[in-house]
Amino acid sequence: MDRLYLELLNYYHLSEDEFLKMSCPLEEIHLIEPTSIKGMNRVKSRIFESIKNNEKIIIYGDYDCDGISATSIMYRTFQILNYHVSYYIPSRYLDGYGLNVQNVEKIALAGYKLIICVDNGNSQHEAIHRAKELGIDVIVIDHHEVPEERTEAYEIIHPTVSEISEIIGSGGFMALYVSAALLGSYDDYLVTIAGLSVISDMMELKGQNRDLVRLAI
Repeated sequence: MDRLYLELLNYYHLSEDEFLKMSCPLEEIHLIEPTSIKGMNRVKSRIFESIKNNEKIIIYGDYDCDGISATSIMYRTFQILNYHVSYYIPSRYLDGYGLNVQNVEKIALAGYKLIICVDNGNSQHEAIHRAKELGIDVIVIDHHEVPEERTEAYEIIHPTVSEISEIIGSGGFMALYVSAALLGSYDDYLVTIAGLSVISDMMELKGQNRDLVRLAI
């Protein structure tokens, strides 16, 4: 075995097997089968129920790069499904972070029946409770810390809550999993956007995060 090669393995504290696994050619099949994710089939069923019943759906995002990426992934997914949805990117200064009661009430007045929060939602207890009172289901696709007391969201897709990984992925990555579950496969363009979200939100480049970024390049 080449001496420099051994020195590099030692420097990065890697075994040869670990290095070969990290450097092998990647395909989409290296990413998790999305429908195997805890809660995903329930999310998928609720979204397709909305489509079947021609319900109004709104994607509620966030104002940073990850939030905009996650919103874009979900919006493009519905375009591929040929179903019109709306989206909202809140203002950092006027709306603040995450879903709020005022916007929930505006969404209800506009006739929406499903809110899909991306890159937010884990800690918006009051807003999600108000949505439930108004007959609106809220699906949360997030990666931020989950409080001990969960919200009343219809379902949540989250790295640890959904038992995907102990390594936290970006909001865009979580949205990509939902997209792939709805489309039946990973869309190459959306993989690229999700990879951007991992980098922009400074997620740890290990495991699925690393694989996604390699696929996105």
